[in-house]
Amino acid sequence: MSRREWYQAFWVGIAALCALILPAVSSGQDRRQQAFERIREIQERHTERLMARAGVVGTALGVNERGSDAVFVFLEEPGIASIPKQLDGAPVEPIITGKIYALAEPAALQWWRPSRDRTPPAAPTGLAATAAGGSQIDLTWNMNGETDLSRYNVYRSKSSGGSYTKIGSVGKTVSPKYSDTGLQAATTYYYVVAAVDTSGNQSAYSAPASATTQGGSPEPPIEPRPAPIGVSTGHPRVTAGTIGCRVKDASGRVYALSNNHVYACENRASIGDNVLQPGSYDGGKDPRDAIGTLTAFERITFSRFASNRIDAAIALSSLANLSNSTPADGYGIPSVTTAPATIDLAIQKHGRTTALTLGKIYAINATVNVTYDSGVARFVNQIVITPGTFSAGGDSGSLVVTQEGNHPVGLLFAGSSSYTIANPIEPVLSRFNVTIDGQ
Repeated sequence: MSRREWYQAFWVGIAALCALILPAVSSGQDRRQQAFERIREIQERHTERLMARAGVVGTALGVNERGSDAVFVFLEEPGIASIPKQLDGAPVEPIITGKIYALAEPAALQWWRPSRDRTPPAAPTGLAATAAGGSQIDLTWNMNGETDLSRYNVYRSKSSGGSYTKIGSVGKTVSPKYSDTGLQAATTYYYVVAAVDTSGNQSAYSAPASATTQGGSPEPPIEPRPAPIGVSTGHPRVTAGTIGCRVKDASGRVYALSNNHVYACENRASIGDNVLQPGSYDGGKDPRDAIGTLTAFERITFSRFASNRIDAAIALSSLANLSNSTPADGYGIPSVTTAPATIDLAIQKHGRTTALTLGKIYAINATVNVTYDSGVARFVNQIVITPGTFSAGGDSGSLVVTQEGNHPVGLLFAGSSSYTIANPIEPVLSRFNVTIDGQ
């Protein structure tokens, strides 16, 4: 046999071997996908019945310690009885997650705790407002006589009979005072103050007081502009969440992306309201620290029988006010190309509270009950992330991206001490008809 004939025979043999192997690999992948879809169908078929049981907060599709596809059942606490070991032949894994909360503020875990005392404290008295020069008004009032006083909440309006908006809080003090800065020149503002006790009960408003600002220009924002993504933000009436990323529409307009409960106050905000950076909990003031205006949000249905898919909102911003990169200690600029959520995918995020953290996708297709200030809302088709240190209160709105390539995967919105929950990113982008403004 000549050298040429030998080479021809060799490559014919390789081609024949590939013809045998590739169909087998493809067939194996098809069988794996079919098995995965079977477990998904079983999970979805039994979710309603499982979540009707007290103490069950969710189900999901995952891989157990033996490497088998399994139905995960999320539990508030250990010891919940009657969780089956199998469902229609599929293994079932009980997972202790604890309650799952929206993570918009550092004190989010306090929302659900019942008050031992439900009697509101007495309203503060003696509120006085004084123009302090330029764009500032100083407020003083009398100390409330309550023995278990926690703080005073300060509210502002532009009309004497208008709706008051919370602008800040002052801790218990002998001589309470508050300075409202960054106001419009030559404008009259009206204020009221309420007392809050240690059980979270709030008093009636004090008698209102008003003052008119003098000439001058508003103070500059307390954070440099353009603001990075992955940092503190929020509606003026929300403590603090996180800017997920900068997105853009077909016309090139840019928006800040975050959660409904960060920018739209759990459905209570109005289109056109300012959004701040940083959030009010971190010193942001309206309008001084505004980076944009609320443009659209997906309403949350507060029901244990709902099928919410996203907790998301966008605020119209500008290149001068909003960057498309995280701070220097973050992952940088997200990719314009998204990635699907797959089990064990290595991911990362940069958030207001925990900054840059690394994790992996633990489960997919999750149905979970999430506790908000307004009630409990059920979400479907969600992503579950570990470890527990991946997020904390204040990280809501963070963009979850892959560790390799920074491909967006999800929008973080909820969690417990052990797990983080995120919306898949594609339904979020589709809802607002926008794309990631990245690289």
